Amino acid sequence: MKIKNRQFSKSLLIFLTAVCAIGVANLYYDQVLLINIARYFSVSIATSGLLVTAIQIGYTLGLFLLVPLGDRFSRRTLILSGLVLAVAFNFLITITSSFYLLAVIDFLLGLSSVFAQVIVPFVSSHTPAETRSVRVGYLLTGIFLGVLFGRVFGGFIGQFWGWKAVHGIAAIILLIATIYLYFALPDDQTEKEKSYKKIMSSLLPLLKQEKTLRETIVFGTSAFCAFNIFWVSLSFILGNAPYHYGSAVVGAFGFIGIAGTLAAGFSGKLADSKKVDLWNILALSIMLISFLVLGIGWNQIIVLILVTFILDVGSRMNTTINQGRNYRLNPQNHSRYSSLYMVFYYLGGALGSLIGANTYHAFGVTGIVLVSCVIFCAVYIYFLISRIYARKST
Repeated sequence: MKIKNRQFSKSLLIFLTAVCAIGVANLYYDQVLLINIARYFSVSIATSGLLVTAIQIGYTLGLFLLVPLGDRFSRRTLILSGLVLAVAFNFLITITSSFYLLAVIDFLLGLSSVFAQVIVPFVSSHTPAETRSVRVGYLLTGIFLGVLFGRVFGGFIGQFWGWKAVHGIAAIILLIATIYLYFALPDDQTEKEKSYKKIMSSLLPLLKQEKTLRETIVFGTSAFCAFNIFWVSLSFILGNAPYHYGSAVVGAFGFIGIAGTLAAGFSGKLADSKKVDLWNILALSIMLISFLVLGIGWNQIIVLILVTFILDVGSRMNTTINQGRNYRLNPQNHSRYSSLYMVFYYLGGALGSLIGANTYHAFGVTGIVLVSCVIFCAVYIYFLISRIYARKST
């Protein structure tokens, strides 16, 4: 197949980047709206946390079960179908009157929102190798910004117009995106597998045979775990002494994270370098430094701002390099690579949220810093052992 760049113009690529951000943002609106939702349905804060769990489980299942469908069916069809369903579920949230029905709809919203993860292999498989890393970098920027944008957008819109307005506006935006992409997206021209069962049964063998994939999974899972440890803890740090800030300030820190993500926009080109694994280690080291700085000066607001910025630079670098490395592998398996990587990635994030909340309440900022240092040191040890083993094998 001769690949033509005109199929994915710069303007379409930018639009798809925004769609990726909006799709991922679906997962994070309710995180900053839990108090509002709990009051609306007269349930406890602890019970309202079920919504976050439901949407994360839905998304993780979608990554594992639906994203690999891109190697069997047209990715164009899968993306448009996911968008239509996300529109419907966001709208249903605005009219539901039952908390537990809301939890079910959130689960389905998470399941449908994996269309963002189908966009990446779609563009990658239709892009020449020499520009693939840069284009994937654009899309991954959108996905990463969606994590931060969801919190900022949900917090501010929810404060002024209510939590249902957040999902109503999201439904309208996604509907507009669906209509535009129906006419703008090219056909999927990649060769497809004939059996979904064969695709699913090949996931574990792929993990076993692709050393690069295993390594990026370790780097990505650990980084997103540490990333979520920080962001979960940040709300507690800012809400207690010496700050006593409200949720609006916590949401505003999302803008700092966005700035850090944009500042790392150069990292898409690093995936093509010869010593790409060392760039991974550098990115993780930047994140480690941010935690060390947090431990030294967490009670000064300027330090928290600096830590947030540095952490997001390192996290974005690591994620972009990982995905760039994965998409240099066999194009026919891109959806499966993405599925495996993102399943572990989001499991790491869920684990980080759990660790962050419990560690902070038990040991404060010192505990957060120590746990994060242990995570990064474990990755360094894995990296060194794998290199020593590789040298002995040659």
